[in-house]
Amino acid sequence: MKLGFIGCGVIAIAHVEGLEELKRKGLETFELTAVCDIEQERAENFASEVEKRLGKRPAVFTDYRLMLEKGQLDAVSVLINHNLHHTVAEECFATGVHVQMQKPLSISPSFGRKMIADAKKYNRVLTLSEPSVLGAENVAIAKAVKEGLIGRVSFIIDYATVTLHRGFFAGTPWRHMKGQAGAGWINDHGVHRTHSFTEINGSIDEVFAYTEIFEKELSNGSVTIKPTGEDTAVTVFKFTNGGLGHWMCATSAHGEGTGGVWIYGSKGCLLPGQHVTLQDGQKILMPELIERFAPNIVKNPFAHSYVELWEAIAERKTPISSAERGLEALGVVFAALESAAIGQPVKVQDILNGKKHAYEDTVLEEMESLH
Repeated sequence: MKLGFIGCGVIAIAHVEGLEELKRKGLETFELTAVCDIEQERAENFASEVEKRLGKRPAVFTDYRLMLEKGQLDAVSVLINHNLHHTVAEECFATGVHVQMQKPLSISPSFGRKMIADAKKYNRVLTLSEPSVLGAENVAIAKAVKEGLIGRVSFIIDYATVTLHRGFFAGTPWRHMKGQAGAGWINDHGVHRTHSFTEINGSIDEVFAYTEIFEKELSNGSVTIKPTGEDTAVTVFKFTNGGLGHWMCATSAHGEGTGGVWIYGSKGCLLPGQHVTLQDGQKILMPELIERFAPNIVKNPFAHSYVELWEAIAERKTPISSAERGLEALGVVFAALESAAIGQPVKVQDILNGKKHAYEDTVLEEMESLH
């Protein structure tokens, strides 16, 4: 199948590396035949990198509509600002093209619902490239927990803080503006976490959070902004099955950051990327966990995302990283943001069905002001 990229920024290289792994393993699923970016030079440079890694130079476009018209594509991977996801997705569906969306699914839950409805309307596939649940290690972790290796999950702890020295995350100012990113880092990065929480231990029922913008001004020396997206969020949540969670996501750290996930169950503890420690002291390292629970899954999460896209199109197989699960993860993020806005615990289902949307309204208001 012929594949196109819409957006040739930082994350696009990770996607090419995924396609490169599939090629090395003889599992070529897609041929990357076209790439598009609004900056011609960036698109040309990216096309050269694709040729070096995959052996064939894709056609270069600066207008994705022209690429859809002329590219004869089967699918596209959309790698652009969050506020553009729903518009671009619908135009792809309307031209008969399947879509893999880079996380988060959309800038806000209402647009996520629209995208899923549009995919059904045009009978096209919509998957999500969510590396936190894809690849051999992440699949093995989720399966191990579901099969009871550490017993019933009691609580999950997650700390994710970075030091930006009052600069921009990934060098991109828009990630700090909720009219383009949906929120601060709690959405851009945090949706990774919520997706993995729900994949590992099922749905989250209720969330309570405090959020803040501690850094009132950010600059890279040439561009200065006043962020509207939260740089710090401290959250507690309750799973539907009774488990509890504590989660912090911040780009406002100074001196040093911290990070890590701890999954505690009635029989032991699992540290993603490290090991499982059972109550008798036995340690199981990640390679053994992968061998036991995910021996046939490709290691690279981005490679796995293209296996999922292929299987969803060719075999109508439901992906692990589906749009529906992506919307659920986004719902947890917005439940936290809603809770901080109204000062009360929020049911995730009230976000997913549009019953509560005070925070989302502020996102849409800022988004509209950009036009």
